Amino acid sequence: MRPRPVLALVFAPVVALGLAACGSDGSPAEPATSAGTEASAGTADCDAAELPTLTEGTLTVGASEPFEPWYVGDPSTGEGFESALVYEVADRLGYAPEDIEWTSVTFEQIVSPAIKPFDVAAYQTTITDERAEAVDFSSPYLTSRQGVIVADDGDFADATGLADLTGAKVGVTASQTSLDAAEQAWGEDVEVVPFNGAGDGMTALTSGTVDAMVMDVDQGVAASTVYFPDTAVIGTLPDPGEPEQLGLVLDKDSELTACVSAAVEELEADGTLEELRTTWLASDDIEQLS
Repeated sequence: MRPRPVLALVFAPVVALGLAACGSDGSPAEPATSAGTEASAGTADCDAAELPTLTEGTLTVGASEPFEPWYVGDPSTGEGFESALVYEVADRLGYAPEDIEWTSVTFEQIVSPAIKPFDVAAYQTTITDERAEAVDFSSPYLTSRQGVIVADDGDFADATGLADLTGAKVGVTASQTSLDAAEQAWGEDVEVVPFNGAGDGMTALTSGTVDAMVMDVDQGVAASTVYFPDTAVIGTLPDPGEPEQLGLVLDKDSELTACVSAAVEELEADGTLEELRTTWLASDDIEQLS
């Protein structure tokens, strides 16, 4: 992988757990067949000097406030799965590290039909048909799973299966995939409690306001080891059917979509994505709850 300058690292505040959409099982992402992803023929014809970006010669990238494992410290460090991914994609398109400009955005800005303040965004965004009506997605770079987190000293600390959480209050992030996944897994057997961000839900978990929290499993691993060490990921929710996949987000009908997709596909094909998953994600040994 191309070497990049590393800036001083800073840990994200608790609230930065924020608005992640979903997570990964560390397995290769199969190419999506719907939801706005575009087939590509490779990056040979993608020249950074000619790509129609917001600023000529610069790739502007939208990202969340930094939190692990997606961003370790400032996004520009190249540390963390999505930070490293962006630099690899940019390299395939001919951008040097200094040609990347990072901008902080909200999840709502990313998935809304409004004009984007970025060329591409890396914000753990699940590819869905509904979202694809408003934005473009690259080819997928990760297949997601939803993890279940409990407090070490909570009433459900010994839970090992879905039925063990019957009657629990389960926190989720509102308007995101964890909400649908929790409702599908438990139906009316639990009380689903939406939060604006995962950090709010984890704070509620540690205070006893909720009994469990559902979020991207890799984000959950980081939350339970870095930010909330008195919690643990006990497993993942069952596959809802179609696998959830993450994609980079671009403006609707962006002229960059095919090139960005081509870069992602090349990273998958040459093993770089697998290397990034191995380096930054740590959920392979977490089993599915039954």
